[in-house]
Amino acid sequence: MTRFLMLLTALCFAASAEAREPVRTKGRPVVGWVEKVKLEDVDLTLKARMDTGAGLSSVHATIVKVVPPAAEGEKERIIFQIADDAGNTRTLEREVIDYVNIKKKGEEGFIRRPVVRLDFCLGGKQIEGRVNLADRGQFLYPLLIGRNILKTGDFLIDATRTFTHVPGCGVKKQ
Repeated sequence: MTRFLMLLTALCFAASAEAREPVRTKGRPVVGWVEKVKLEDVDLTLKARMDTGAGLSSVHATIVKVVPPAAEGEKERIIFQIADDAGNTRTLEREVIDYVNIKKKGEEGFIRRPVVRLDFCLGGKQIEGRVNLADRGQFLYPLLIGRNILKTGDFLIDATRTFTHVPGCGVKKQ
C-alpha cells in the first residue's frame, strides 16, 4: 500500500510539473493573466488584466468633453484623460467609433460607454484596437484586455504567470 501511495504521489507531482511547462505555441505569443501594456504613442504603461470573458477591451478614463461633429458626415470626438500608476496623466482626443451598452452590476439597466481606437504594445506586439472608456477607478487594473485584442494579437494566456514581457513593442523579458 505504501509503495502504491508513493507511486501515486510521484505521478501527481509529475503531472503538475508537466502542467507548468510552457505550452507549445507554434509561434503564438504567450502572455500572463496580468501584464504591463504600453500605450506607445502617449508614453504610458498600464497594468492590464487579460479577460477572455470580455468581448471588448476597457480602459479607465476620465471623460473631459464630447466634441460634436464639425461637419456633416464626420463623427463626434471625445477628449479624455488616462493616468498610469505613477500619476502621469495624458489628455487624448479620439474619434468616437461606436457606443456600447454595458450591463450594470447588481442593478437593472445599462451604462452607455464611448468606444475609441488606441495603440497597445502587448507581448512585444503593437496592436491597434477598440476600447471602451470606463470608470475603472474601483478596480485593481486600469486596463482590461478583452477578446478583441487577444484575437488580433493571436495571444495565448498562461493563467499561472504574470508580467512575462517588458512593456513596449518588440522586447521580451528574459
